[in-house]
Amino acid sequence: MPEPWVKKYQPKRILDIVGQKAALQAVMDFVREFPAVRKKALILFGLPGIGKTAISHAIASEFDFELVELNASDFRTKDSIISILGNASKQASLFGNKKIIVVDEIDGISGQQDRGGVSAIIDVIKETKFPIIITANDVYSEKLKTLRTYCQLVELKGVSSAEVIKKLEDICQKEGIEYEKQALQKLATAVEGDLRAAINDLQTIAENRKLITEADIKLWGREKEESIFNLLKLVFKSFDSEAMLRTSDYVDEDLDRIILWLDQNIPAEYMKAEEYAFAYNNLAEADRFLKRIMRWQHWRFLVYARILSLVGVQQAKTEVNRRFVLHQRPELLLKLWIRAAKRRKAQSLAENVSSKLHASAYELQKNFWPYYQYISDRNPEYAAELNEFLGLE
Repeated sequence: MPEPWVKKYQPKRILDIVGQKAALQAVMDFVREFPAVRKKALILFGLPGIGKTAISHAIASEFDFELVELNASDFRTKDSIISILGNASKQASLFGNKKIIVVDEIDGISGQQDRGGVSAIIDVIKETKFPIIITANDVYSEKLKTLRTYCQLVELKGVSSAEVIKKLEDICQKEGIEYEKQALQKLATAVEGDLRAAINDLQTIAENRKLITEADIKLWGREKEESIFNLLKLVFKSFDSEAMLRTSDYVDEDLDRIILWLDQNIPAEYMKAEEYAFAYNNLAEADRFLKRIMRWQHWRFLVYARILSLVGVQQAKTEVNRRFVLHQRPELLLKLWIRAAKRRKAQSLAENVSSKLHASAYELQKNFWPYYQYISDRNPEYAAELNEFLGLE
């Protein structure tokens, strides 16, 4: 079985880390200055596959630190935390005092709070003789609320599409694989900042191939029609305009309807008055450009409407809202759908009874159904006789 490329090309040095310059510098400063730091533990948080654990490995390798790596899912009780993590945080390193302790996936400690899991980790942090680096996908979950106050928080952003492409190109070169630029671009866009997923996908596609084409990506199936909900997530939960605009290319919604989706969900995502104002001003400008397109057929304005609506709303926020928000379908679209459904039902009924009433379906919809509805409301018995005569249920 071939070696996984994510392991084969795992960063060995700090220079191998893709992106994450600010986060990398923060971790390096924390390790160098320890124990003269305000907080003795640091939490690296962000989406899976963007380099949280890789940073710890690279720093340990670069500075010749012993790396003690633990997984939070191994901590079953308070006693096990004290035994495993507590001992690691106090015992001298094989290399003197040079040791980094990494606790991976602190989210996996779910359910342990009642048994003192989080409080036990906090006790270990207070007494540790070595820097502790913790990784988390969602650092703002309720179970980590107390732990956050004892840790320095460092966020990792999704790796940009350009950086993912560069890494994929480097791997292709080392593996002797030729490629079409468009193929790697589509692959990088699809993973939405998850470098690990991009490398795994590349290895899967490249199996038994020496050339990767754009057609291979389509046949493989990673490129798919994006849902409107994926687009909303990128608009409201990220600042990466490039990835968001690429995703919008695969959303099967017209821009005027996307604007309605944004309008419906801005109040749930944004809390500050200045965010509201900036977002809605941009939506209003985008709507004006769409009206000019409809009036004068100047389709070159569409790019302005697209940037104003999508990027304008995305960049309106000063920080990402960490609360989970269930994005809602626009009320206007729901009303239009209900109205259309009623029209379709009325048309179907009109077509079914047109022969008995000797009138077209159009005339029945226009002149008969309003009276029929009035009769149904005021005289149900007579309406029932009409239904029987017309063969309606």
